[in-house]
Amino acid sequence: MNMLGEIIEGVSDPLAIAIVAAAGLALIAGIWGAWLQFSIFFRYQANNRKHIGNGKTAKVVAEEMLAKLGYTDIKVERASYFWLIFFSKWGNRYSPRRKKILLYGNILNKDTVTAIALATQKVGLVMQHKNDEPKMRFRARWELWTRMAPNLFLPISAIGVAIDLVISGGELESLGIFTLVFVAIAIVWTIIAFYALYLIIPTERRAGELALETVKKHNIIPEQYIPNVEAMYKTYVRKYIADFVLAILELIMDLLYVAAKFSKQK
Repeated sequence: MNMLGEIIEGVSDPLAIAIVAAAGLALIAGIWGAWLQFSIFFRYQANNRKHIGNGKTAKVVAEEMLAKLGYTDIKVERASYFWLIFFSKWGNRYSPRRKKILLYGNILNKDTVTAIALATQKVGLVMQHKNDEPKMRFRARWELWTRMAPNLFLPISAIGVAIDLVISGGELESLGIFTLVFVAIAIVWTIIAFYALYLIIPTERRAGELALETVKKHNIIPEQYIPNVEAMYKTYVRKYIADFVLAILELIMDLLYVAAKFSKQK
């Protein structure tokens, strides 16, 4: 609360109201997101104890699906925990650039509902990429940028501010030309990145639909486990929706923070 008070101190009433409202929405969304993450975690763990029972691991099932679809150039490999440590959004995933489905060790070699659902859903992403579906094509092209949205808005803008500070000798009384240019670059980048980030939702949803059709058609998963796997697909989509909402609110807070800072300089 002290930090919020410091931000709104000395700014206009409309801007202060906007900042407080955005902070309130961010708090509500944060609580909702935390609850959703916990519910996903518990479902994930519960289904990770349910063994399919046919002896086929997630790696084997994914490779069988890929072979039946004729996608022999796509590999299924263990994901590095390096990416989980430094980039929390880079979990189990399909990498279009590397042509690999990357799964962590606790998923790759397990035959549980969670493991099989994750592996087959990633094959659904491969299917979209191979079919050159527009949304997946755009997402694949901007994959790296979406993983960093909205975290680069302030750093990109700060570059322009730093240049103007150097040019002005450390006294920046108004928005300089470089600040405006780099803020404009940050805005354009953010729009593209957020559109690509949004596309994660429909492409992940479609991945689940395509995977479900494929496992049913080729009898890849025992029929009694299909409802459990389908429920996991839907759970993943809800998680991506929560991530997108939180990213939007984080960006709004960044924008209002910048507006408050420059408002005080006038």
